Amino acid sequence: MLMKKRSEPLSLLGLQSLIGRLPSNHKQYAIIEEGLRRRKAGYGGELNFDKHINEFRPSYPFSIIHDLCLLYNGIYFQMDSVLIQPDKIIIFEIKNLGGKLTVKANPTQFIQELKGERKIIQSPITELKRKIIFLDRWLRERGINVPIKGMIGLAYTNELLIEEETNTDILFTHEIPIRLYNMEITEEVLSRNKISNIARNLVDEHQEYNPFPLTETLNIAKKDITPGVICPECKLNGMKWSMKKWHCLGCFYSAGDCHLPLIDDWFYLMDSYITNRQFRYFSGVEHQPIAKRLLKKSGLVMKGHRRTAFYIR
Repeated sequence: MLMKKRSEPLSLLGLQSLIGRLPSNHKQYAIIEEGLRRRKAGYGGELNFDKHINEFRPSYPFSIIHDLCLLYNGIYFQMDSVLIQPDKIIIFEIKNLGGKLTVKANPTQFIQELKGERKIIQSPITELKRKIIFLDRWLRERGINVPIKGMIGLAYTNELLIEEETNTDILFTHEIPIRLYNMEITEEVLSRNKISNIARNLVDEHQEYNPFPLTETLNIAKKDITPGVICPECKLNGMKWSMKKWHCLGCFYSAGDCHLPLIDDWFYLMDSYITNRQFRYFSGVEHQPIAKRLLKKSGLVMKGHRRTAFYIR
């Protein structure tokens, strides 16, 4: 039973917003662009896993939770997917890595060879062990004692060389349903109701990490963020408000709601609230009453009165 679907990560949405409003000659542009590329690839790998795990329909009770983030002792730990079975819980760590992968043990190393470059990458096995420890402690605090294991899913069909066996299964995502079907259910630790209760508890306690505003998180000056309403058709910045619509000076597209993505960008990048003055600066709207009307129609909540008024989500 699927208890939580995967949604587009906040970090991905924020980076897409940032790369669209940061000048290409900015000193951090290349780093952010690479971070966005990796996050897109990671999300693509997770969606690939979801497609294959959907084939897993066993006869025994189970629950699947995608994209789960919990808080333990002030520390966030994020799990790509979690499967609850009658005898155990499995945490999946999904990786979208190109090239040839070599796995070594003692110490654990993942070596990636791509386009003639060979580099050691952070070990997914180490990441999994950390998450297993945190989930085990999180569950024990709630009186739940159940075996937990980890499994690594590779979205690419890489050339894979495992030089020394590890205690963690490393599989291509399309192989995972078959491996799960072939795994015997040993002692039934969790009943159907217990599985359902644990899954609901996990989903209820999900706390997605909020990295916003990214100017603070990534130490970027707010003055470096380019303001302006961006045309949804041709992507030209600088749409103008006239006759109750936004008008693009490039492709002549017009619509009344083109400021809504701009408001998203503000909360992703700039601050947790927005004032009328800030909206006028960011959108290019000159008149205070027009800005007030647009803000009110944007689904935001107004706090304060008159000069002290501001808007939040």
